[in-house]
Amino acid sequence: MAHSEHNRPKGSGMVLIAIGILIFIFAPGYFKQNIVGGLVVIILGFVLGGIGFYISFLKKRR
Repeated sequence: MAHSEHNRPKGSGMVLIAIGILIFIFAPGYFKQNIVGGLVVIILGFVLGGIGFYISFLKKRR
């Protein structure tokens, strides 16, 4: 199909980056209450943001 590139859903990587940013905004509140839980939330923010960055920017270069 000539238009398969056009029909693919776009923006899923940006959504993951936005979720990662929101996690970083709320992470200090969790970190004050529970250190282990706060670290888990920070790591989760890094992972989601990294996956979103890969999908949005690095995957297109291949």
